Amino acid sequence: MIGRLASAFGKLELILSNLSLVALVTILAMQVFFRYVLHTGLTWSEEISRFVFIWFVYISASLAARRGSHIRITLFIRWFPGGEKYALLLADTIWIVFNAFVVAAGIMLISRTLKYPIYSTALFLPLAFIYSVIPIAHTLMILRIIERQWMCFRHGVSVIAGETTAEETRP
Repeated sequence: MIGRLASAFGKLELILSNLSLVALVTILAMQVFFRYVLHTGLTWSEEISRFVFIWFVYISASLAARRGSHIRITLFIRWFPGGEKYALLLADTIWIVFNAFVVAAGIMLISRTLKYPIYSTALFLPLAFIYSVIPIAHTLMILRIIERQWMCFRHGVSVIAGETTAEETRP
């Protein structure tokens, strides 16, 4: 059940990430076409492309956490007392705590922008909607980090994408 739910969220993240990338490229191509071919600009394209880019980055960060392909410095993990599995667990715990702070700050930001509405310049969209990606993506990252650690301890899957654990290399 939990595996199916995680898989469904993974597909949703991938779909949202791909759709936002396609939308970003399409909007920017339209802006270039209108500006240089039709000699007029689209008033909304810069704002929408910025918002789509923000959503793309945050959702893709969650997707990277799921796949274990987030940037890590792994030079010193082999020297960590207890082995690299525990070094990565400590690093992921710190990452989870950081994400929890960002989720709390994001929720406070959204509640403030709902109480005192702020709107985008060109389209007058409520920025609370745009900022909502912050706590959503960081909550997803927390879940993905926990999921990846669970797969490491339960099934021996490496926390880092493309690397194998000692259990995976045994004959």
